[in-house]
Amino acid sequence: MLCLLTGSIGYGHDGRPVYVAIEELGSQQFELFWRLPPVFTPAESPRISLSGDCQTQDNRAPSLTGRALFQCSDSLGALSLLVAYPKGNPSLSTVVNVITPHYPDRFIHAGPEVREIKLDLASSTGGVFRRYVEMGVSHILSGFDHLLFVLCLVWLAFSWRRILLAVTGFTTAHSLTLGLAAFDFITPAIAPTEVLIALSIVFVAAELVRQDQSSLSWRYPVIVSALFGLLHGLGFAGAIREIGLPDDDALWALFAFNVGVEIGQLLFITLVIFLSLLVNRLLAGKPIIHMARIQAGSGYFIGTVAAFWFFERLVGSLV
Repeated sequence: MLCLLTGSIGYGHDGRPVYVAIEELGSQQFELFWRLPPVFTPAESPRISLSGDCQTQDNRAPSLTGRALFQCSDSLGALSLLVAYPKGNPSLSTVVNVITPHYPDRFIHAGPEVREIKLDLASSTGGVFRRYVEMGVSHILSGFDHLLFVLCLVWLAFSWRRILLAVTGFTTAHSLTLGLAAFDFITPAIAPTEVLIALSIVFVAAELVRQDQSSLSWRYPVIVSALFGLLHGLGFAGAIREIGLPDDDALWALFAFNVGVEIGQLLFITLVIFLSLLVNRLLAGKPIIHMARIQAGSGYFIGTVAAFWFFERLVGSLV
């Protein structure tokens, strides 16, 4: 009921950035193409334009996708991309793909606080690895559905060795499907994949609630993490498709994105373990709730949220 009453702020995994492509057509004429994640209404959509002495030749009304032509008196390196949010930025970063006839495609990543993005080619030619690592970290830390799944894995494993095995299985599996999808060996449908990801969280949460120590999930959490990791990798692939990969460094950028996902995942697991040890230290010698009840309570909460996401995404995929 709490999830239903607060449905307007239910947030599963829409950490996709604002994507803008800038192509230099020649004679200081530039074409902008943008794609926005579906968290905006028309009144909330950002106004995307170029700074400097530029005249708009064709600029359509704000929408989730659009194009605009600009004739400028300055070269590309002297221009900046302006992203103006009429009602504030809902914590979305911006990815800019700079396409010119004289240089390989370049990607510039800007955080949610940046409203003016410099298009200086000299500053964007390097650092592909760093930028895609940052995007990977940002993506996983904003993906609450993936984080809740990892949290369930930590509770199911519950020892250092088993946690390490479970996380390794999850990492290996989602890296495999992410790579296959990123290079178009497989083409998953995004909406059904997101539905199944929510259902995978319901499954592991139910295992926490049942507390059946003889079940496969409790005895071998690495099997569960690997099987569902294949599914979650397809979810990560959806983000890669939205961001795009540079033609000249596609494999390197994909590797960097995956490294970023793992860094974010390890940061989250480290925080969970640290908080658990801190609480255990603070309550040392005092009566506390049995761990099985804590696990079951976590399962009820996570399962409720994941069930809400499941039905929300299911309805969305059928509309």
